[in-house]
Amino acid sequence: MVLKRSVMLMFIAFFAFASPALAKQKGEGPDANIKAVIQKHNQALNSHDLKAVMETYATGPNAVLVGTGPGEFYMGEEAIGGAYNQFFTRFEPNTLHFKLDTIATGSRNGVAWFAASTSIEGSVQNEKKERAFNISGTLEKVKGKWRIVSLHFSRLGVEAQSGEAPK
Repeated sequence: MVLKRSVMLMFIAFFAFASPALAKQKGEGPDANIKAVIQKHNQALNSHDLKAVMETYATGPNAVLVGTGPGEFYMGEEAIGGAYNQFFTRFEPNTLHFKLDTIATGSRNGVAWFAASTSIEGSVQNEKKERAFNISGTLEKVKGKWRIVSLHFSRLGVEAQSGEAPK
């Protein structure tokens, strides 16, 4: 009986302390600064502006872009830039439309993170295509600005979306 009461008291104490923090997170929505970095990245991607894309990343050899499949691991500025140049060949500039379906964010002590589900519509050889992606990332604050340290995108199920095997 004493053990049961102790466990129940610990359970109630946990929720008493955790509830305000959970309510605050849920009520505030995504952190505006993190969302702004994602939007800046997406605008630069849409316009095929490699310089602007790279400005959203932290500089140095340890920044990482990770995709879904084998060979989709790009580490360092040169590799990441090369990956984006390859992405630019897959759609016409200024044709992408991003719909952020769900996003979770957080930050602490100069480090931030996010996880999101998004849909992207764009034109490939004058044909409209739509793809769903999950993305997640880690950011660090550099000279007062958030920069991406790691970005992961997942497009599992691409076969069902397009009727073709992933490339």
